[in-house]
Parts: sequence; C-alpha cells; structure tokens
Amino acid sequence: MRPLPSVRPRGRRAALAALAGTALLAAVGVTGSANAASVSPPTRLKAAGPINGDNGFPVWYKDSSNLSLGLCLDNENPLCGGLAAEMPDPTQPVSFPDNYPAEAFYMLADSTLALPSGPAVLTTGLEAAFATEDPAPGEQVVFGRVRIRITAPQIGHYKVTHPYGVDEFDVTTLETRNINFVEDIGIGAQGDFTGALKSRVDPFLRWDTGFFIGPDGASYLGNPDVAHRVTGSSLGTNFFRIEGPDIGGPGVDVVTQDLFTLQGKVATNAGVAPQSVTYTRTSADGGYLDVFATSQPDQSIEVSGSGVSTTRLRSDAEGRYFGRVSYSGSNPPPSVKVSNSSDRPRTDVEVTVTDQVLVTSAVYDTGARTLAVRATSSDGHEAPALTVQGFGPLGSDGTATFSMSGALPPASVTVTSGRSGADTAPVTVTGGALEPDHVVAQTPPSLLVQQGQQVLLDGSASQNATSYAWTQVGGTPSVTIANAGSPLASFIAPATATTLTFRLTAAGPGGPSTADTQVTIQRVAPPIANAGAPQSVLQGSTVTLDASGSQGATGYSWTQTGGPAVTLNGRTTARPTFTMPATNDPLMFQVTVTGPGGSDVAVAQVSPRPDVLTVDQAEYRTSKGEWRISGTASITTGNQVTVYIGGTPGTGTRVGAPATVDALGVWSIRLNGPNPGAVRVISLTSSRGGSLAGAPLVVRN
Repeated sequence: MRPLPSVRPRGRRAALAALAGTALLAAVGVTGSANAASVSPPTRLKAAGPINGDNGFPVWYKDSSNLSLGLCLDNENPLCGGLAAEMPDPTQPVSFPDNYPAEAFYMLADSTLALPSGPAVLTTGLEAAFATEDPAPGEQVVFGRVRIRITAPQIGHYKVTHPYGVDEFDVTTLETRNINFVEDIGIGAQGDFTGALKSRVDPFLRWDTGFFIGPDGASYLGNPDVAHRVTGSSLGTNFFRIEGPDIGGPGVDVVTQDLFTLQGKVATNAGVAPQSVTYTRTSADGGYLDVFATSQPDQSIEVSGSGVSTTRLRSDAEGRYFGRVSYSGSNPPPSVKVSNSSDRPRTDVEVTVTDQVLVTSAVYDTGARTLAVRATSSDGHEAPALTVQGFGPLGSDGTATFSMSGALPPASVTVTSGRSGADTAPVTVTGGALEPDHVVAQTPPSLLVQQGQQVLLDGSASQNATSYAWTQVGGTPSVTIANAGSPLASFIAPATATTLTFRLTAAGPGGPSTADTQVTIQRVAPPIANAGAPQSVLQGSTVTLDASGSQGATGYSWTQTGGPAVTLNGRTTARPTFTMPATNDPLMFQVTVTGPGGSDVAVAQVSPRPDVLTVDQAEYRTSKGEWRISGTASITTGNQVTVYIGGTPGTGTRVGAPATVDALGVWSIRLNGPNPGAVRVISLTSSRGGSLAGAPLVVRN
C-alpha cells in the first residue's frame, strides 16, 4: 500500500480549529512571492449530498459532469489508499468516532516529477478532515486542495500547469521547497459543507481508460497503486508541467509528465436529506403528512411510521422529493422515518413531525407604535398555542397586538407553536413618518476646580441635538467661553474664589432643551519656590539648575545674580543648564516661580570645585642641569599642570611646558631647564583652577 502524500501533520489539523466557523479558507504559502492563479477551471463542484448519519460527512459530492463520489472508508481495501495509516487501530473496522481516520478523501490525485534539484510534487483532491486534532462529532470539515512543492534551482519566474489551473511564482531565494504552495478552500461553519464547492477541484479526474472496477464490484476513479494517465480537466490540461530557468537541468526550462496516482470511489449510495415533515389535522380521526426531501435523482425515497402506510415519494429530475400521505389516529405520529431504499445498505433518517405555522401578517403602526401579528397552524382540529418569539403568545384566534412604545420594531418575527412548528415573516410598516425624538440637554451637575484652571464644559451626552449654545447665567466675574457653539466648550477659571453657573441650550427637530451646571472655583495656595541645594562643580562641566521641587508652580523664570556671567539654556524651564566658567568665584542664580495662587522666589548657588595639587618629587641636578618633578591632580579630564621656580603660583620662571594629567591623576616633568640658583621652593598652577605654593625643592650635584 502506497504512502498517503497528502497527510498533514497533526499540528496543521489543530490549526484548523481556529479557522472553523469561516465560510471559506484559502491558505497559501510560498517562499519568495506568489501570484494568484492566472488560470482557473470555468466550473465548480455542483452539490454536496445529504449528511451521512454514521460519520457526519456528506454522503457524496457531485462535480459539474454529474459524477458523484463518496468517501472511501474500507481500511482493508487497497483502493482506499493509505486509509489505515490514519486510523487508531487499522486492524479493526472503521467506526466513528472511536476508530475513524483523521483524514479521508472523496478524490485524491498526485503527480511527481523527478528533477535534478529534488522531486516536485503536485497534490489535488477533495478531503474530509476535522477542525480539531481527533475525530469528533461537530468537528467535520471538507475542503478542496491544490498543493505544489518544488525546489527551484534558480532565482526567477516559474509557471506550473496542472488539471485545475495555472499558478505562477517568483522565486527569490535558493533553498529546499522554495515553492511551497497550499490552497485549501471550503472549511466552513459547523455543519456547512458548501464551502468546498468554491474550490478549484472540478471536475473529478479519472483514468483515461475508464473507471477501475474493484474486487467489491464498485467503480473507482483508478488504482492508487498504479501511476496512470487521466482525463477530466475542463481545461484539457491533464498533466503536470513546470516551466522556469533550468528546472530540468542546465538549459532545460520545461518538464512535463501526465501520470497520476488516483484515488476515489464512485458513490453507490445517494442517501436522503429530509427537508421537513409537517402535518395537517382535519378531524379527530386523522389528517395528512407533507414530506419534503432531497437526494440524487431516480432514487426510491419512502416515508413510514405509526399510523402511516409506507409510501414512496414522487421525484423530479433535480433530486427533489415530495409526498402527501394520510395518517390515522387522534394525534399525528411524533416522528416518521424517511428512507432511501435504493441504498445498500438502506438509509433511514428519523424526522420529527411538526405542524405547519404560517404568519399571515406582521404589521407595525408608526402612529400607534404597535405590532400586530396574525398566524395560523395546520392543525385545524386542535389548534396549538402560538407564540411570537420575543413578544408573547397569540390569542386563541391566532392574533395579538403588542405595544412598542419606546422600542423599535423588528425587521421580521418568528411564530412558534406548541407542536414544534415555526414560521418567520417580514414586518410591514404602516402610518406616517415618525415624530422627531425629543432633544434632551445633558451637562455635568457640578464641577469643582481651582483658579486659573482650564475648565471643560461637556454637553456631548445630550440626545438628539443638532446645535449647542453655552452661556453664563450666574456668578461673577463673567468669563469668556471658548467654542460656545459646540458640545465641548471651555473657559479659564478666574483668580477669585466664586461659583459660576452655565447653561447649555441644545436644539434639534425635537425641540430645544436646556440644562445648567455649576462650577465652583477654589482659591489656590501660592506656590513655594525651591531652587535646589547648593552645588560644587568642576570648571568646564555642564551644570543643571533644578527648581522641579517647587510646589504649585506652573511657570519658571531664572536670572543670574552673581559671579561671572554665563549663558542659561532653558531659562523659563524648571531645569535650565549652563557651562561652569574657569573661575574660583561662586555663581548665584534666582528663580521666580508662578502659579494660579501667585509667585515666589528662591536662590541657587553654584561654587567651583578646586583642583587639588600635590608634589611627590621636586629635584634639580646641577651636574646635568636636569629637573625631575612629579605629583598628582584631583581633576583628570582636560587638565595640565605648570611649574614655576619660587613660592608664588603663576609667577617666576616657568619650568618647561605644562604637564598633562593622565587618567590616574598623575603628572610629571623631566627636562633640562633653568638653574634655580639659591631658590629651594617651587609653585604650581593647573588649567582646571588648582594651585600649590611653596613646595620644597631638592638641589643636588
């Protein structure tokens, strides 16, 4: 038995659970970019058959040529392909849901091209599967599949022709399966199997030599263990062809083959789908049953039950079936059996018998605002209770009028009966145009704000208004209302404690309406300025002044009141900055903070941080005229130390060029320089404001 090429990983099936409920799924994946199918069959599958009571799937699918296929569900039949591989226990017969395949097929057609870059595989079919990982009632799905897997040898454009159309791909990367295209169409809501009718899988393929007759006498599309030519494509493309650069090897741009492995069983059972069974009771002794059903044409569809003689229904060429049969007894049978006796085995479906409800009128009166409903039941002898869903019961005469004051009418009504019948009818409307809805102005009842605050007057909750007007009707002082003609207006609270009253007039077709709101303005405490703690910083560093700790402040203004002048960046913000100049004098600043309650000032001091200098060695050797001096500085960045002969920093003879301070704070001088004579001290200055006076100097031979 050949392996089943279309079996999907269980993770893929689990992913379908999230897609159940959609009317149509088209899942497409490709490495690089893929164009939509440029050619598609002109026809689609024709119909899905009745639901099989044994497994919940349609008994058959019919293609546009009127060929019907059923599921191949015999795990001991090699013509059903790899069915056993999908069953929990392949040694036992198929049984739903405990021993049922996770996947089965109405049709499956595969074709493989052996290419230098690896096998190219085409899979097409109509598949029955489950939205969740395991077979379960209510999880059945059916979809038509077109899948193409190719390892293209070159970057470029590739065209794939197959029985169900043409698909083209732009390959942009060189890797295994750089064309990996999957199109699954038909996964619908629970119980909806019509989505597969929109797929490209039509008509069904078959061997070009005709149906393959199996050992069971049934007809099959072919033997899946034998690669064979096929027919059936409405496009005449009964082959698998790939066109693209070097697809068949260097210089070979087209490869084709027309052999397919094909699986599918011609439907032997047509099943039956009862549409409805309703009764009409004309006397205490009996009445009639009206039976509607569908199936394949030319089937023997029968109805039977308690008090009902077994009767064959009449049919037409479209597969519709109907019969009116008599029943006897004081009550109609609670259910009947609708059967297809042409099936082997026979198909029986138990159907509940209901009365037939007819809504004869449903009228909404716009003036009275009432809904009047009239309905009848086919039970003319013992009329069952009738109820309008969402409204209430009808009277014994089958009529009722419901008040709709304050409610909108429905577009339709459904009437149900105590005998399980139901009917839905649209609501018709009489009367004139509806009166305009009353305008209702709505404002906040009261507001509590602080002086200087922007206050929002919100009338957007007003109902049925088309224009708005805000006015001040109480309190002093008068304020200016911004956007007074809109639902959202505003004003700035005055600088006094007071209560103001504002009125919203909302207008519309339903008349004007007014609403008032009171705004109470509280006095705000004056702000408290806080300029931050004194700072000690290095020359050349960026300094940030900080008044963010001020209380009740909404505005800031900084000025310098002492020390060398600097440029303040952001002087009207809470945290301005400046660069510390080369000075030993402190800098003084003042901030003025303002707020709704007034203003306040505070001062900030920024002092230069001195550069601390030391001398570890100070030596002059008269025999060589050589100076050896070293020491440290506390500032390491951008700092240089200059040495002078004598005890006063910055005066006297300089010993060589300034020494650069390294990252560890060390500096040194070693050079031939001036003779200190009788002087035995040196002094230092640094470029970062440091100085040292009277460091001892050692003079030796």
